[in-house]
Amino acid sequence: MKKFKAAVVAIVTMAGLAVAATPAQAADTCSAGGGGKYICDYGVTKHSLPNGEKEQFLVGLDYAVWTRWTVNQKWTSWVSMGMPAPVGTARAASSIEVTSGDNQGNFQTWITLLNSNGATVGKMRPALGANWYTWDFPNCC
Repeated sequence: MKKFKAAVVAIVTMAGLAVAATPAQAADTCSAGGGGKYICDYGVTKHSLPNGEKEQFLVGLDYAVWTRWTVNQKWTSWVSMGMPAPVGTARAASSIEVTSGDNQGNFQTWITLLNSNGATVGKMRPALGANWYTWDFPNCC
């Protein structure tokens, strides 16, 4: 009988641990195309590129910013853009701006967002197809 009670207590304790949620799990979870999961409150930021392709940005369950884009009108897989410092502080992609970098079709893209302490941080891609710079303050670039 004591073993049975001990087993019941262990099961109840384990069940209680399974119910405890981390902050990301406590937030409402939404699904995006391509199997992406994100925190509903932050939504999906959609963005059209000058070459007719599209991009999407969202804040994932890990609080990192994730993106995907189209190539020949077909969506890529989701790719993490990482987290702005300090870790775990992304709130939402608040604005995305595209401007022409030069006359040869290189278009710069900026993404800015608020982190949990209210600071605005940003990331810039110098041209279509180029790698994104690291997270920094938007006036850095």
